[in-house]
Amino acid sequence: MKGIAWKDFRKGDQYYYVIQVNEIKGKREENRVKKYFKDWSMHGDGYDPSKKEVTLMFRKNFSSEDEWKSWARSFPHRLVEVGKSGKNKPYKLGLDYLNSPRRLRE
Repeated sequence: MKGIAWKDFRKGDQYYYVIQVNEIKGKREENRVKKYFKDWSMHGDGYDPSKKEVTLMFRKNFSSEDEWKSWARSFPHRLVEVGKSGKNKPYKLGLDYLNSPRRLRE
C-alpha cells in the first residue's frame, strides 16, 4: 500500500487534506485501511480489475499544516504529498520519515 496526499482547500483556520490510498489488495486489507481512517470522511473509491486492487480516498480537516505533518509522519505506510504544481513536496512522510536515519530516535 502507498498513499498520496494533497491539500484540498483552506477555509478560515482549517486545512482540508485528502489522502488517496492505492494498491489495497483484498478485503482484509481494505477493512484495515477503513478502520485506520475511521475518523476521516470517505471521499471516493475505485477498483482496478486487472490488478484486483482497490483505491480509497479520505478527507479530514486539520487546524494547522504542522498538525497535518505530524499526523502524516506517523502514517505506517509510504506517503507523499503533492503540491499544486503536481510535484512531490520535498519532506519525508510515512515510512520514509519513520525509517530515516537522520530522525532523532526516542
